[in-house]
Amino acid sequence: MLDHFSDSAIKVVQLAQLETEDLCHDIIGTEHLLLGLLAYEIGTPAIILKALGITRRKAKEEVLRIMKRGAKENNSVDFMFTVRAKAVFRMAEENRERNEDGKVEPDDLMSAILSVPRCTAQKVLHALDVDTDELILRLASKGTSDTETGLNAITFDQLNELHHRIQAGGVPVSNDSGQQAFGNQAATSDPQSGNNGHTAGNDPMIGYIIDRKYEVISVLGYGGMGVVYKVNHLVLGRYFAIKIIHPYLAADVQNRRRFQREAQAASRLTHPNLATVFDWDIMEDGRPYIVMYYIDGVKLTDLIRVRQTVSENSWISIFMQMCDAVAHAHANGVLHRDLKPSNVILSKTDDASHFVKIVDFGIAKILTQNPSEAKDLTKSGEVFGSPFYMSPEQCMGRTLDVRSDIYGLGVVMYECLTGSCPFVGESLYHTMTQHVNAAPPPFSQIDHTNLISKDLEAVVMRCLAKSPDNRYQSMTSVKRALTMALGAASTRPSGSFQANA
Repeated sequence: MLDHFSDSAIKVVQLAQLETEDLCHDIIGTEHLLLGLLAYEIGTPAIILKALGITRRKAKEEVLRIMKRGAKENNSVDFMFTVRAKAVFRMAEENRERNEDGKVEPDDLMSAILSVPRCTAQKVLHALDVDTDELILRLASKGTSDTETGLNAITFDQLNELHHRIQAGGVPVSNDSGQQAFGNQAATSDPQSGNNGHTAGNDPMIGYIIDRKYEVISVLGYGGMGVVYKVNHLVLGRYFAIKIIHPYLAADVQNRRRFQREAQAASRLTHPNLATVFDWDIMEDGRPYIVMYYIDGVKLTDLIRVRQTVSENSWISIFMQMCDAVAHAHANGVLHRDLKPSNVILSKTDDASHFVKIVDFGIAKILTQNPSEAKDLTKSGEVFGSPFYMSPEQCMGRTLDVRSDIYGLGVVMYECLTGSCPFVGESLYHTMTQHVNAAPPPFSQIDHTNLISKDLEAVVMRCLAKSPDNRYQSMTSVKRALTMALGAASTRPSGSFQANA
């Protein structure tokens, strides 16, 4: 039924499901779709409704007045829809042909809600004194510019050219680069990764149906946190990536509580540069799982291998999109804690202004918690992350804040621009010790032919400051500095990717 829905429209439906569960209602109706549209804060309908004075809180209060709260305490909707909600989907499907990619967008859902006769969502809007004619006009006249990255024409042309190159398969993909929503490792036998000798062909989960709706199709990768599979959603008829956490990590009650809290928070992240959590739950055998969008693209690690064919301005543009994504997570109280190139996917399907996707919030941390819960769920001395990309305070098991992610971004930018991480020790302990004590080498020491501007190098080095107080204090500040570096950078590319395409 939702085969032709864009990821944004699917996210709206998922948010509508969460609203339905929160209200303990039995089935998703048009009123829940309206709440889902308002919860998707970066969508055009939410922006227009907010300008008209309509917030999700106000709409939810009106839904409660009209519908009342349900009696069910533990609701499992499984995407069951009312007749009028299905009519909204059919009407949105009829209008999708006018969209460039032929997909249903949140705007189409809003327009359809306004067209389906006597639906509850219209009653909510009427009760809130919304001028539906004005709303229809604003939807029809929405602007086409949806990015505030400040890219000049030359930079955007270079970024578009890079994006077209990725779409055409011009960036060689390594064997360990899965085209999915999680940064996975190669599917090889590795006891430390939890593989236990299973390969993609003999994994016992292949063909298994999880929670009556996710059919396991294939293995996408094995990692320290769990196994990633490609699955088919039997109701939605589309592919997702699902990470099933290793049993030993799920055995502890506190770990399960942490997982539930963090997955729920991550599922509410809505940003075009994030492959956000679509669903999460715990299997019958106690193993938690996280579902994310399946992304057709290449990892940032593959672009690093051909980094000399990418212009400096294109690199900056990629970094700015990463800043936007992580800033959105931080604003919603979620810390990533594991930023690395394998957790960044360059999508083949999205437009160039939003083709960078940060993925895998599998070890994300909630920044704001109830103090009593924080004492139980967040213990000092815990160390999570990938050692090459960990901040000094992360290596020492200290309390983390947004500045730890800024350090991780700094390591990723350093590797993109030089081809190497700043600290590569003889052992994991040695690497972590260097993060704490050693100064990062200048770009020229790592790559004698490096042509990256001093302005951009200075931004990276400030992100890598040992003390969090000496770094940028927010992702917004990092983006602002990158914007200044973009303006100062020469339009000359660090290499000519046309010659190697």
